[in-house]
Amino acid sequence: MGRWMRRLVFALLLCGMGAYGGMAGYLYFFQTGMVFKPRKGIEATPEAWGMTYEAVTFESEGHRLHGWWIPGDPKQPVVLFFHGNASVLSGLRDHVERFRSLGLSVFLFDYRGYGLSEGEPGEAAVYADSLAAWNYLTRVRQIPAVRIVDYGHSLGGGAATWLAVRHAPAALILEGTFQSVPAIGEERYPYLPIRRLSRITFDNLERIGQVRVPVLIIHSRDDEVIPWHHGRALFDAAAEPKSFLETRGRHHTSFSQGGAEAEAGLRRFLASL
Repeated sequence: MGRWMRRLVFALLLCGMGAYGGMAGYLYFFQTGMVFKPRKGIEATPEAWGMTYEAVTFESEGHRLHGWWIPGDPKQPVVLFFHGNASVLSGLRDHVERFRSLGLSVFLFDYRGYGLSEGEPGEAAVYADSLAAWNYLTRVRQIPAVRIVDYGHSLGGGAATWLAVRHAPAALILEGTFQSVPAIGEERYPYLPIRRLSRITFDNLERIGQVRVPVLIIHSRDDEVIPWHHGRALFDAAAEPKSFLETRGRHHTSFSQGGAEAEAGLRRFLASL
């Protein structure tokens, strides 16, 4: 190999190492912005959906959070809903209408940095905000834990699972939820040492086995964001009693547009509590 060729190979190696290091550094330092996609403001309220509701505020570590209380049949469970990483309250109409068709009361809230809630998002912040929402329901509204169903969609499943380990609800429902953030990262960036770089984990696979209430896993085989095998892995790791509801369709619409079959599956699970 000639001198010029060695220099070329060396230069290419340096460029490759620089690019690799740049990608790793970007993921390490900017992963909060990659995981959390907060949207500000409110585009519509339940009043526009034809529902009675109450706008509420409560505090989480000094930050004022915003939520909606939507009453249903007082004899039916209350859904404490944890939304995904790019959602806000006004984008949850389909879920709310599904819950209301079953007579369920619903409490929705935005994590800090989302919607009208103050502060900046983060994994620890989401956990603290979820606990604050639980305390609001149980202490302010005096709703017994045995009436509350924790329901997490996508990233919200991490908050719901974390909370269910610490304060037992009537049940835990996870829709389109991942095993952990590093597990998703390894699938999307197999050439990077994701587990060493991850500062955000939401380790649902490790925690779900510690949940001691009935668990329902809802997942679509067509989910283009969180692959179906993540839902199956969570189901396998969960303790009994547990159920799996398979749906079809995209990540954000599979259950809300699942029709009578999805509604019947949720109804059966709630009736078994």
